[in-house]
Amino acid sequence: MGMSFINWIGFVMLVLALLLNELFLGMTAWYDLNLGAIVVGIVYLVVGVSLSLWPSPQDQTA
Repeated sequence: MGMSFINWIGFVMLVLALLLNELFLGMTAWYDLNLGAIVVGIVYLVVGVSLSLWPSPQDQTA
C-alpha cells in the first residue's frame, strides 16, 4: 500500500496551501479578499484532499 503520483500531488497541494496560508496570515491581505478568492481557496483544498485520498491502482485489498 504505497502512495501513487496522484496522492503525492494532492499532498504537495495541501502543504503548499498550509505554507501560503501562514504567509498570508502575517499580512492584512485577507481583509481585502472577495468571495471569489474564498471559493477558489475552498475548491483548491477540496481538490488537494481528494487527490491525496485517491485510491491507488496497485491496492488489491478489496
